[in-house]
Amino acid sequence: MARLNEMPQLRKGDELYLTGEWLQTLVDQVSDYIFVKDRKSRFVMANRQVAIDIGYSDFSELLGKTDMELHPQEIGSGFMKIEAEVMATKSPQIDHEEFLILPTGRRKWFSASKFPVTNDKNEVVGIIGICRDITERKKAEKLQQGQNKVLQEIASGKPLDDVLETLVLTIEDQLDGVFGSVMLTDETGTRLMYGVAPKLPKAYVEQTDMIEVGPGMGSCGTAVHTRQSVFVDDVRTHELWKDHQDIMRNYDMRSCWSVPFFSKDSRVLGTFGLYSTEVRTPTGHEKRLATEAARLASIAVERDQAESKIRYLAHHDVLTGLPNRQEFKHKLEEKVEISRKSGEPVAVVFVDLDNFKFVNDSFGHTIGDKVLAIVAERIKSVLAENHEAIRFGGDEFVLIVEGGSALKEDLLGLMSDLRAVTTKTINIGDLSFHVTCSIGAACYPEDAQDAAELLKNADKAMFEAKSSGRDGFKIYDQTRPEKSVNKLTLLEEMRTGIENGEFFLEYQPQYNLVSGRIVGAEALVRWQHPTLGRLMPGEFIALAEESGLIVPLGRWVLDEACLQNRQWQEQGLTPITMGVNVSVRQFRDSGLISDVTAALNKSGLDAGYLELEVTESLLIQNADQAVRIMDDFRRIGLKLAIDDFGTGYSSLAALKSFPLTRLKIDRSFIRDLDFDENDRSIARAIISLGRELGLNVVAEGVESAKQQAFLASCRCETVQGFHFGRPMSATRFGKLLAMTLTPLDSHFGRMERRA
Repeated sequence: MARLNEMPQLRKGDELYLTGEWLQTLVDQVSDYIFVKDRKSRFVMANRQVAIDIGYSDFSELLGKTDMELHPQEIGSGFMKIEAEVMATKSPQIDHEEFLILPTGRRKWFSASKFPVTNDKNEVVGIIGICRDITERKKAEKLQQGQNKVLQEIASGKPLDDVLETLVLTIEDQLDGVFGSVMLTDETGTRLMYGVAPKLPKAYVEQTDMIEVGPGMGSCGTAVHTRQSVFVDDVRTHELWKDHQDIMRNYDMRSCWSVPFFSKDSRVLGTFGLYSTEVRTPTGHEKRLATEAARLASIAVERDQAESKIRYLAHHDVLTGLPNRQEFKHKLEEKVEISRKSGEPVAVVFVDLDNFKFVNDSFGHTIGDKVLAIVAERIKSVLAENHEAIRFGGDEFVLIVEGGSALKEDLLGLMSDLRAVTTKTINIGDLSFHVTCSIGAACYPEDAQDAAELLKNADKAMFEAKSSGRDGFKIYDQTRPEKSVNKLTLLEEMRTGIENGEFFLEYQPQYNLVSGRIVGAEALVRWQHPTLGRLMPGEFIALAEESGLIVPLGRWVLDEACLQNRQWQEQGLTPITMGVNVSVRQFRDSGLISDVTAALNKSGLDAGYLELEVTESLLIQNADQAVRIMDDFRRIGLKLAIDDFGTGYSSLAALKSFPLTRLKIDRSFIRDLDFDENDRSIARAIISLGRELGLNVVAEGVESAKQQAFLASCRCETVQGFHFGRPMSATRFGKLLAMTLTPLDSHFGRMERRA
């Protein structure tokens, strides 16, 4: 019997006696790489798996060869460098990741361990290596990293082409001999245009760009038509490709698999396609990859379309489709500069609807909006190609006219046509009525030295037409004495009004849609003029801004709003956030921070209950300065909101730079939520953007239960509008706040009416 401390010995004849031949047989059963190399990194022994992957039938064909003879130089030299270090240091290298491209083009990753081999004199004579295949694990890691990168690029607002290219490259990295592409449907949905195809032949991409959608239109065209995945194993023989087989013979692509992807409202947005160099159908793994890629592509494309819509609407009037005044000043300056160099005249024409307030008061804002849309279409109908119209304000339109039409004698004809089409009968449902307009024009260089003066003088001519009884038109004449607009008188009365306490605040409630509680109020200034009566902000704020009186007026608003909010708290009412609008002039005033601090100190209000609201265009005008000022406010604990979001768009990604707490969706995107799917898409996109940026989203101008329900479904947190409460006095607001100490029921309006 063998002693316990003795190792059993195998002898010749024993079943597992390890002759050299038997040892080779054993290691050939292992799926890992096992090999031995001499001092010069030449193969001495290797198992069968090494030989097969490198392209040999037997290990003996590897004998005496180095990695430099078996692999591309970059890979082979890397292996030899590591092995030389192991032999030089006599230190093994454990679990080092290595990458290998096989002669078939297949890529593999290994966890490699290499150990020095020494003789009885402790001299290194070679190495022994063991490499474990970790390809699947590495591919899974790279897939996850790629997916995360795609989502990060979507969230950060990267261009769509960049996002889709990252997606395609991520999927291609998972497969061997397979190339990806994304094709997108055009606006009509009847054609497919190439989005990205980074590794497909450029000539093929050009030949198949804008292919028709329909049966028999290849894999992608058919997939869009059927709204189902299409997997073709051989594009050179399959009937779906019969009209394109002459093209395919020029390229090394044999299979094409296409998966369509859709928007949330089930529109086909495009397809994710994979091309294989072999004739075959996709594996289950490849189908899953293509399906996941299509899902990510749909997110990227739909997000880009929503942002494009926001960008479009930021520079266009939602109601009329005309450009708005966002870039008007720059565009007019550009036209004037061209005129200065070319000598061709340019003119500005102001069109202002007369007494349009009567339309809104008589028929309501919905009819008023329809009237504005009708008038816009009529104005466009008389414009030549070199004329441009914008909606300048509520009921004001401005035209830029170039060339011969900008001469005064021709302008008279254009203005006559504008007046004629505007005053035609308007029929809306059972209603039938007329609107008139006052039109003014000025010409460059005859009437002005620059763009600003041109616009100013056209406005003066329009005002003169309005002062002359309306429903007419005038061309600016610098020899005619100007009529006073009495702005100076109103300005002095405003200055006195601030001192005499003629201004007062009203407060509009803001509700949390989840809890049903009032969480904030927006302070809105009014002027009780001694002779003109109650004036709304639109009637005096622009003048205050222009004259600089907005600074003392804004200081008074801050003081009053803080005092009132503190007073409600002292009455035991639920603490809420008070929102105060800050104008461009105030924001640029060096004393704004001290004014805010003084208002807080005077009232005793905690800074966390005051929120300053600034417009998007204000921030974009000087982003660096805005960030500095807003950082100062955040340091003292103030909340900061971006007001009228979407009307002053410059860069969605730039929002990340501003230390904001809230984003207020402009009412123009809320007004038609009940029936306009475009506005619904835009509202969803803005709410989603706000959540991603960590901002509380407030929807302004909510006027119906349907709008409320839609916003709740989009997880909009806060709402404000006539449906929940009109602007009201401090006393009435305090009563309403007292009534909502407990969550309110679904009838928001009933509580406001009882207050």
